[in-house]
Amino acid sequence: MVEKSHFLKYPLSRHIYYFLGYQLANIISHLIILSVIIFFHFLLDHRLADIQDWIFFHGWEVLILGKLLSLGGMSRFIGILSSERNPLLHILSGARGFFKLEVIVAIVFMTIALLVVGKPEFQIANKWSFYPLLISYLGHIALFGGDALFILVLNKAIPLKRRAWSFEVVLFSAISFLIHKVIFLFGIEWNAHIIFSFILIFYSLKLRSELVWLHSLTLTLLFVAPFFTLFGLDPLWGSRFSPFILSESVTGIAFAVFTSLAIAFFAGKKYKLISM
Repeated sequence: MVEKSHFLKYPLSRHIYYFLGYQLANIISHLIILSVIIFFHFLLDHRLADIQDWIFFHGWEVLILGKLLSLGGMSRFIGILSSERNPLLHILSGARGFFKLEVIVAIVFMTIALLVVGKPEFQIANKWSFYPLLISYLGHIALFGGDALFILVLNKAIPLKRRAWSFEVVLFSAISFLIHKVIFLFGIEWNAHIIFSFILIFYSLKLRSELVWLHSLTLTLLFVAPFFTLFGLDPLWGSRFSPFILSESVTGIAFAVFTSLAIAFFAGKKYKLISM
């Protein structure tokens, strides 16, 4: 008991503790949803192969619902540590921040760079439809935005020292990636581009001295979600429902380089080393 209290007296340690609790809630929510789905499928006397197919093709709906449950529940729990009764709603209404033009520059740069390296092609033989594209787009928002929002709630409730922020971004990106890869074992594209996207989105929560959600949301809405959905980088479905596919493989090294350049650009603007 003494060791636990000693460990939790440090802000970073408490962040790790609560973030792991949030991911545990995410796992439990996911298992409960799957259990309900499987139960009704068995009542209808469906084959196991049919159940597996249903879970695969409705994976994003399951993820979105699980995120809503875990994010809502854990943010209410974190509210005990905060002066706000519902810190999530308080942050959504009061921590928007002022838009920084460098976010658009980063989106344009990364989109062009990935298109040049990946050389996209139209999938003529792929019978894609609107709903899978829509649910994939919304699912990416839930995947990246949900974890980013919880980190924002956590940092507002338990302020973190500036030196620990970069470490937390990388560590929590790795945790989010590994947890989701384990939960969604059937996913086709759980590759390095996912973890570097987590890093970029989490880092963008604090482009200046204040923690805000506007820049991470912009990156998710205008770059990560549409690019992954349209160009076959969907972690669950791959290119199965995408109208385009990258003819050249974009390696993890390429994503690491482009993400590092974007973050270096953000840092240069933050410390006024780059004028624009």
